[in-house]
Amino acid sequence: MPKQLKISPDKCTGCKSCELACSFANERALNPSKSRIAAITFLEGKYPLAYNFVSTCRQCADAPCLTACPVAAIGRTKDSTKRVFVDQNKCIGCRKCVSACPFGAMMFLKERKKAFKCELCGGNPACAAICPSGAIVYRNVRPFHAKSADLQMAGFALLSRRSGESAKEQKT
Repeated sequence: MPKQLKISPDKCTGCKSCELACSFANERALNPSKSRIAAITFLEGKYPLAYNFVSTCRQCADAPCLTACPVAAIGRTKDSTKRVFVDQNKCIGCRKCVSACPFGAMMFLKERKKAFKCELCGGNPACAAICPSGAIVYRNVRPFHAKSADLQMAGFALLSRRSGESAKEQKT
């Protein structure tokens, strides 16, 4: 079984420490817009109760981003994590991977004109190390499939729409 991030929304406090740790570990900047993880708070109903949802790359066994890339810039490591990565030297900035990801986890950095995503910090994810509530842990989990029938959730649909709108907006 690959080692991946296991996220428990019921433990998330919405503190966004994961976003800051991620952006610093990957970009050396405390900038949530450059983070590979997003802590989103949903408020619904007449007397809304906050629901925290953390989204990042699921390292899908059937990774749609990998198959969508026309230049094979997205690959999978051969180590025990089997994580999906973006080869920045091969990426042409077409954003097909961004549109293909059903979770909104593949992003695009305008300054570099390149796609980017969570690559598990090379095997030591900063988000899991800093999470104060234990909502994010790095452990062995069964492989995740993006096309599974159990993904018919409103949160995933929202993130997918956000990803698609972001890709369209950036093309203009």
